[in-house]
Amino acid sequence: MAYNLQPLVQILERILHSDHHQPWTLDPNKRPQIESLLQKSLFLKDLLENSSSAVTSYKRQSVESRIRDAAHDAEDILESELVEQILSSRKGESFISSPPDLEKVIGELDSAKEEMMMIVDNSTQVADSSSADVSSRQDPNPKNIIVGVREDLIQLKDQLVGQPSKALQVIPIVGMGGIGKTTLARNLYDDPSVISHFDTRAWATISQDYNKQKLRDVLLSLLGCVIGKPNDEMLSKRDDELALCLHQALIGRRYLIVLDDMWDVKPWDDTRRFFPDDNNGSRIIITSRESSVADYTNSGSSHHQMNLLKDDESWNLLHQKVFAPEETCSPELEKFGKKIAKGCRGLPLAIHVIGGILSQAKTSQDFWEQVSDNVSSTVADKDEHFSNILSLSYDHLPNHLKPCFLYMGAFPEDYEIRSSKIHQFIGGRGTR
Repeated sequence: MAYNLQPLVQILERILHSDHHQPWTLDPNKRPQIESLLQKSLFLKDLLENSSSAVTSYKRQSVESRIRDAAHDAEDILESELVEQILSSRKGESFISSPPDLEKVIGELDSAKEEMMMIVDNSTQVADSSSADVSSRQDPNPKNIIVGVREDLIQLKDQLVGQPSKALQVIPIVGMGGIGKTTLARNLYDDPSVISHFDTRAWATISQDYNKQKLRDVLLSLLGCVIGKPNDEMLSKRDDELALCLHQALIGRRYLIVLDDMWDVKPWDDTRRFFPDDNNGSRIIITSRESSVADYTNSGSSHHQMNLLKDDESWNLLHQKVFAPEETCSPELEKFGKKIAKGCRGLPLAIHVIGGILSQAKTSQDFWEQVSDNVSSTVADKDEHFSNILSLSYDHLPNHLKPCFLYMGAFPEDYEIRSSKIHQFIGGRGTR
């Protein structure tokens, strides 16, 4: 938000520092007003950039929106005035005056400035009250937390290692985005008894924008798991040669393949012939949001449908995400925490996101109440509701990190980003 003020600052500085080469001159009587507007803009820019955003409320967002609109209005007014001065300069000398509308903008910035200072003061008090948590707020439970899927794990693990059938089986896991399909598959994939049961395992992520070019990435991912990191000779092979290498590497071995995040049947049509059926108990797990994909890959047999968490399971997951095992939650925080968990509508990813926000201030009742109000006030369908929850995590980022987050959005899904490019950008932002 703070960066929206930069264009206005640049315009004001151009006006104040204009010289005889410019096709305009500033009315000396109006200089104090332009200088005042510049000072207010610089003050607000500094305030927004350097104030903690650990507590982001709708009230702060509303004031930031007013500042943004006022800044845009000021830009429009001044730019229109500059254009008029340039056009009229051919007829003789003219002065940049201060249009009446600019007085209204200055008044709006003054009002917003006072309100924002009060909000920043209040948020600073909240941040101070939670300063004792700084050392432990960096995700007390860094591993994937599994809650409410015990039965899922038991059933799927039995399909992998417990059933007598030796024929190659496809096991689709289906559920909406953020429900934990990948986490469930990863826990099965890394289970010690599963590891010991299979001769080899391989994992590949398909993703939504799959195409023929992505097929090569899938093949290399699977080969990397089965035979190790591909060397230059392997990388020089054509796709059909890579497919043959994969097929030969799997022949005679009991294997577990995970094809994660499959959006349609095309990836399955492209890869199914690479997986031999030696009647030795090999298994393929597929995760997808689409039941039609699951039915297609499993020849119409039943698939494993994941369900949303119950309210008590949601609170259990949120508690584990925010607090370390040895930490307790006060009754006051628990009241708001359960309200927040219920507001996530049983979606594990939403709970993980909110948990990351709450861990910024584990002991601040005001902070938890504010997050509770934000989550509970969202009335939308499931997808939009989850998007709104994700936006909360962005709102609570420090201002200097928000551009870094947005910068990542410039890259396509699954794009391989050179670390030097990220370091260059983040270093340029003064972030370490």
